[in-house]
Amino acid sequence: MGIILMLLASASFATMAAMIKAIGPDLPLSQLVFLRCALAVPILLAILIGQGRPIIVRARKLLVWRTGLGILAVHCFFYALTHMELASCIFIGRAQPLILALLAPLVINEKAPRAAWLAIITGLAGVALIMNPSAQWSLAALVALGGATFSAGVHLIIRRLNRTDHPQVIVFNFTVLTGLVTGLWSLPGFVPLSLAQWLLIAGVAFFASLGQILMTSAYRHDRAPAVAAASYSSVILSVVYGYFFWGETPNSLAWLGGTLIIAGGVLLVKSRHGVSEPALVSRQQN
Repeated sequence: MGIILMLLASASFATMAAMIKAIGPDLPLSQLVFLRCALAVPILLAILIGQGRPIIVRARKLLVWRTGLGILAVHCFFYALTHMELASCIFIGRAQPLILALLAPLVINEKAPRAAWLAIITGLAGVALIMNPSAQWSLAALVALGGATFSAGVHLIIRRLNRTDHPQVIVFNFTVLTGLVTGLWSLPGFVPLSLAQWLLIAGVAFFASLGQILMTSAYRHDRAPAVAAASYSSVILSVVYGYFFWGETPNSLAWLGGTLIIAGGVLLVKSRHGVSEPALVSRQQN
């Protein structure tokens, strides 16, 4: 059951990413993030009230750090989605658990077993292939890698937040704070939206919230390694979306790099490296 729920969650996240790409680069990033948060807040609030959970987190200082890094990660992710091939962007984003495992010994003194280092090297080699160092690295690819790094930092903070607060409470508080920050930033230069853009943003908020709910439920129904491995199915759907809607076909280096990233991620999961459940799945969660 957990694997099926994660497959559905991955489909939701891939659909969300495709909708962000469909909105295009014409809409300011901060406005896009603000609207995504504004539409998601009522959904997340209704879930918390229905479950009888608290509205505000206990560890508020950590929440501020989580929000700052999360805003950077989301902006990087949205920029990359609207400026590069969908599949390549998702491939690079899937390197987030590998970057997390790489940073963990430095940030929280969590040593990785030897099997995890093999996974890290394999996955990062895949990232290098997708970015194609023999050619000029694109700004979008660098931003995507930066977003994955910021996301890894977010999950290191989430580990501590999970000690005092429920994941859904954390997500709600992050969404509210992010909406406030990006709202103050974007409202003075607010760009009017077309009906199609409103519908796409509503879809982004819906599928992002749905993905979070399904992902949380997946980890409650099955073992974390199996569920985390199932999350890589989002890559397959992103390739399908990219091909049918934008005529994108990843080149041979992207396919090879993506395969190495997925292989590294699966190896990392199997090594049972000490990565917490939220860290095993990459966002948007952010």
